Amino acid sequence: MKSLNDSLREEFGIILSKPEIQNMIESKKLDRNLINRAFSKLLDNKNGSDVDELVKKGRAEFETYIINTLKTKSE
Repeated sequence: MKSLNDSLREEFGIILSKPEIQNMIESKKLDRNLINRAFSKLLDNKNGSDVDELVKKGRAEFETYIINTLKTKSE
């Protein structure tokens, strides 16, 4: 049986594979790997008793991950 995170990853993959989304990714020269890893970071922090704190933590990690990845690629 699939976990909720597995189902969300699958749904996210389906959305990313849509032609209009692929065109947007290509036109804006976005990194698909970065998008998938950032989404995984958000999923990692979505469960818990204090949902508001976990959402804030997930967002912060998401932002930090993207910023650090972009800095590394531009160096």
